[in-house]
Amino acid sequence: MMLRGWVSGACRAVAVLAVAGSLVGGCATAEEGEVWDPLETPNRFMFALNKTLDTFILRPLAVTYRDLTPPGVQRGTRNLLNNLGEPVTAFNELAQGEGTRSAQTVARFLINSTIGVLGIFDVAKGFGLPGTKEDFGQTLGVWAKAPPEDGGPYLVLPLAGPSNARDAVGLLVDYLVDPFRIAAKHFDVDYLLYVRGGLEAADARSRTLQALDDIEKNSVDYYSAIRSAYTQHRAAQIRQRGVVTSAMLPLDVAGRAELGLAR
Repeated sequence: MMLRGWVSGACRAVAVLAVAGSLVGGCATAEEGEVWDPLETPNRFMFALNKTLDTFILRPLAVTYRDLTPPGVQRGTRNLLNNLGEPVTAFNELAQGEGTRSAQTVARFLINSTIGVLGIFDVAKGFGLPGTKEDFGQTLGVWAKAPPEDGGPYLVLPLAGPSNARDAVGLLVDYLVDPFRIAAKHFDVDYLLYVRGGLEAADARSRTLQALDDIEKNSVDYYSAIRSAYTQHRAAQIRQRGVVTSAMLPLDVAGRAELGLAR
């Protein structure tokens, strides 16, 4: 998860290509149990590029953040970032037909934004409103007739890491509906988006250090291992709607595995 502002522009272009690729692919399917990866060669190239950037920039940043930032500050930062994502989650819960959960997420956002001091303190959890996390890729998966594992051709996005046609489109929609992005653009304070993206990158990657190291160490083909983990995890997220954020696996099981981008 590099800076969100950097990712969004590239992902918009990739999303269009992803949709085109899925249409061109038509009836092409992978064998049962395999991930459909018709763009494997360019995907591997992008994977290697992302891995290089992670090795020399993001991972050292994450290690420094983990080791030098007090745990309480890390927890408050994570709460704040989760709070900023609540409006998009509420939008997707409503789009999935989960009106009650969407209303609870809105209530959670209002409580934490006020009593919880902009979300630094997760006061709403104590009121019986645990956090959830939903994105438009999941929303598309919920309504799609295809199995959750079938998200279209597998993609490795610049800076953002593993994805597929469905999730690339979902990333674009979440970007467009994010009220904080809209407000930052309107008030000409785009730099706040970069600050937010940088904090998300450091926080998410710091929590995936051990998990990703283990995957790389124990896999014969790191690319294939990440591809499989990402696909399985996204399918599980679609099936397990409304999973509380605190229950997510440390890697967000490779949700944005290569660079640790959390969804």
